[in-house]
Amino acid sequence: MKSTILFTLCVFFTSIFSFGQTSTEQFETESNASASFTDNGVIFNILSHVNTYDIQAAYPGTGWNGTSIDNRYIDNSGSGNQSAGTSFSIKTTSNLFKVNRFWIYVAASNLTQGVTGTLTITGKLSGITKFTQTKTTGFVSSIATTNGYTLIDMTNLNGQNYSNIVIDQLQITAGGNFQYLALDAFTWVKDTGLVLAANEVKPSKKDSGIYPNPTNGPLTIKTDENTKFEVYSQAGQLVKTIETQKGINETDISELPKGVYTVKSSRESYKIIKK
Repeated sequence: MKSTILFTLCVFFTSIFSFGQTSTEQFETESNASASFTDNGVIFNILSHVNTYDIQAAYPGTGWNGTSIDNRYIDNSGSGNQSAGTSFSIKTTSNLFKVNRFWIYVAASNLTQGVTGTLTITGKLSGITKFTQTKTTGFVSSIATTNGYTLIDMTNLNGQNYSNIVIDQLQITAGGNFQYLALDAFTWVKDTGLVLAANEVKPSKKDSGIYPNPTNGPLTIKTDENTKFEVYSQAGQLVKTIETQKGINETDISELPKGVYTVKSSRESYKIIKK
């Protein structure tokens, strides 16, 4: 009990210090047409859902670093004809993060601003939606202001603060007449420590199916059927498969590095801390 409390406190204090590392990616050192970027030691992938998104560096002076014009950003200009409902994500490969703010350029496919549309911002963690909000007004409609970019402030998005929510994927989806999207000056907060803040990892009870949590390796899994549990890392990689029989099963994850893992079967899913 004491060790569990001590570990939880360590996670809490680690989170306080690790989440203090705010960084702004301006994309100026990234390669043109790259589908990933690295900022503050963290690799982010650019996932294209509708249209193709990557780093744009072919049109100097068309970005916005938060205070002035710059040259590189993420957009879907390489897609040819942009589509209504265009969408992309920024997703980490090894770390969790929080989003503070970013700048978005929204326009029709011919880059005409002032058209009507919607912008939906969704945060996900291990594929689970942690928040989603749709912005319908307040978009910059002329390059005379901030070079055409609109600030998306996650500390006050539709009157709510989403900047303190831990995610591994930020998805941006445009609707209505918004067919072209560009994103610049991505300000985020890095988690360099374990992974989740203390209040986001709940120890499982002995009647919840899997324990102890946290664990330094040994795990007991209770299930009411013969099934298979898969263990996934924060990056979504399958790192271990556990075959279980109906009843109580003893297993071990001592070989895995410290961190938070998702242990799931076809019916159940748990977050487990490996300390």
